[in-house]
This record gives sequence, structure tokens and C-alpha cells, in this order.
Amino acid sequence: MKHSSYSLQTKCSAYKAGHVSGPLCPDLCSSQSIFHLGNCLSTVPDKKIYNGEWQGEKVIFKINMSWFEEFERRQIIADISVVSSYQEDVSSRVKALFGDCSHCNKLVSRLLLLGDGDGDKTISASEGRTFISLLQLVEPMMLMVLNESKHTVDFFGYCGGLYAVEEVSFVASDVFGDTWELTELSLFPDVFEPKQKVFNDLSSRAMKFVGSSLLKMAGNFGYASTVAKCPIISAFFHVYINSIRKKFDFAYSLLDATLDVSTSRYGLTQLCDVHLGNYGITTTSTVKLLDLDLMYPHVFLRTLLEQKKCVSDWDCFVGRFDFCWSTCDKTKGTCKSLLGIQDLHMVCEGVFPQLFKSPNYLEPTGHNMTCLERVMRKLAVFCSKIPVVYSSEELQRNILTVKKRLKSVYVMVANEC
Repeated sequence: MKHSSYSLQTKCSAYKAGHVSGPLCPDLCSSQSIFHLGNCLSTVPDKKIYNGEWQGEKVIFKINMSWFEEFERRQIIADISVVSSYQEDVSSRVKALFGDCSHCNKLVSRLLLLGDGDGDKTISASEGRTFISLLQLVEPMMLMVLNESKHTVDFFGYCGGLYAVEEVSFVASDVFGDTWELTELSLFPDVFEPKQKVFNDLSSRAMKFVGSSLLKMAGNFGYASTVAKCPIISAFFHVYINSIRKKFDFAYSLLDATLDVSTSRYGLTQLCDVHLGNYGITTTSTVKLLDLDLMYPHVFLRTLLEQKKCVSDWDCFVGRFDFCWSTCDKTKGTCKSLLGIQDLHMVCEGVFPQLFKSPNYLEPTGHNMTCLERVMRKLAVFCSKIPVVYSSEELQRNILTVKKRLKSVYVMVANEC
């Protein structure tokens, strides 16, 4: 909290001195209680993430420390040059990311307006330096580009390098993880909350052991289903356990998110960081991407790969080596631009097996989970044979095909497994 207060004071001092700008600056630096910066949530020094409130809503504040480096480089440019080159700088950044896409001019126009921090329809040197520096960072740039999508967290604005996004209610890795707790078992008054947490933790472990042992014993005598359906036992073991149906619903929404984000109107994009922890779930069960630091437009991603020197395929990746990679052209000593995998492959072959791997203690049908896992492996094999494509139409067709197969899997699991 001390660090966040210092960072905010520094930011507001720079804003009041006219060095940085942004539509959030007046609220962040106001003496009124419309803004609150909470605790630091990040564990890496290069990017600070805070929870907080803005205009009565819970939000997440982020700042990538590399913004300061970008901003510092622009400090040596004369004010008049910053202002005169503003439109060209925005246009060049869009072209570098998306090439000459059919809707790129509309994107440039939208970004030019976002750079006008105070909304007075003129660009100052402070606004130009602040915004162009922000556009050099992948996440804030892609958040602004994809802000119309319902599958990315809403981007609310910025002040200097600090920007605010929507706080999503749940993280998929927490919801569909292997652990479960007795979070609804409350026997102590609120003042004894620490004791309640200790009690819940110990009780959860004990009940997990007793529950699994009881169901295993019942299974040996052929009564597992009967025991699991017993109202008293079901009530006694009242825990947050994800039904198969909920997992399939999440999987459907995850494919919808992959389709929506990967096929933007400005061209194909790819997330080089696909895992359960990077997806949030809203109260309306909509899946949203949480971290876009490694979200790249295809044009830009392929350019990055082409610029890489290589001696083997292991040198040809962006982000994590298993997510966005190509192969090495050893005759030229550079990486090829053709991608070896897409988000659809990572979701189908990586996320789905993890999502459906854990058995449910209150649905003690071990053969069912084995059946489900076997069917999901077949789906993963099918996905592995889907080629990487470079048009929105082809990618849409592939994703919808996988979604159709996934729905068939659910019917099979419900009727046969």
C-alpha cells in the first residue's frame, strides 16, 4: 500500500506539472473520494497490478514499467515535433501491428481521439508523449483495439502509464482447479474470521479424506451411486464442485472467446499465453481474457519471427516457446513466418485436457471420468490435425467445427459414459 501511494503521488505530481496526461488523471489526482488504489497484486517487478475502486466500481489498475523507458525516449523530442508527428505516429503503430487492413483507418481515427486526454480536440505535447508511449506496449494497445469485444476486459482509460480495466469476478484456474473448500461452512461470528478460516481448512481436508474413503468403500460393494445421491450425505458434503455441465459451458464460451478475439475486424490475432489462469468468468458466465501482454496481431507476430536469427527450431518463438512458434530456415539463418500452431490448438489440446482431468468426489463414477478423458483425447487428436490458417473465414470454420464436436462429446458423455 505504501508503494502504491508513492507511485500515485509521483504520477499526480507529473500530471499537475503538465508532463503526463490521460482521461483518468483528473479522477486519480482529485481530492474527492471517487478513486481508491488498493493492494499490489503482482509478483513481478516489471509490471505493477493493483486492485481498487473508481467511481464506485471495482477495477484493476496496471502499469508496465517499460512505459517509463518509452516516455523517457520521447522527452528529448521537441514539443512541436511531438505534436506535428502525432497522427503519423499513431498511423505507423497501427500499420506495424496490422498492416494495411481494410478497417485500419477507422482504428487510427478511434485511437487519435483516445489520445486527446482532456477531450479539448487538440493534442498537446504531453498528450502526445503519454499516448504514443502507451501504444508501444502490447497490452494497453490491444485492450484499446479490442475494447468492443465482450471477451476482453473493458478498458476504462489511463493516466500516464497507469491504466484501468474491468475486474472480473472469477478466474478460471480458481474455479476449475483441483482443490475445493468448505467456504460456506460458517460457525463463528465475524470477529473470529481467522479462526473460521483455520477451521474450514482443517474440516475441508478431513471431509475430503472421509468422503473419498466412504465413496471408495461404497464402490467396492456396488453402492457408490446410491451413497452419492443420499440427500444427507450430499448436504453434508456441500462444497463448490464443478459439474461436468459447467465445465462444458465454460468450454463453449472459451471457444466463443477464441473466435471473437482471434478474428478481429483488423485481422487475425494470437495469444501467446494460453492457460486457464488467463481467463476470467463474469457473473453472467462470459469468458474474458485477463492478460494481453502476449497478444499479438498475426502481421506483427510473423514480422517478429522473421526478424529472429536461428540455428534450430528452438530459436523460433515469441512469448512462451510452445505457444507462438515457427521453424528455422537454416539456409538463411532466420525463422520462417509461417506459424506452427494457433490459439485453437492450444485451447483444444492444452486447456481442455486440464479442464476435464479432475474426478468429482460427489459423482463417484470412475469409469465415467475415464470415458470422458478418452473422448477428450480423441478431440485433442482431431484438433492436432487442423492446419494453421490465415483468414478469418477459415479460422471461424475451424473453431465452429470444434465447438460442434465438443457438443457431440457432451451428448456422448451424458448418454454413454
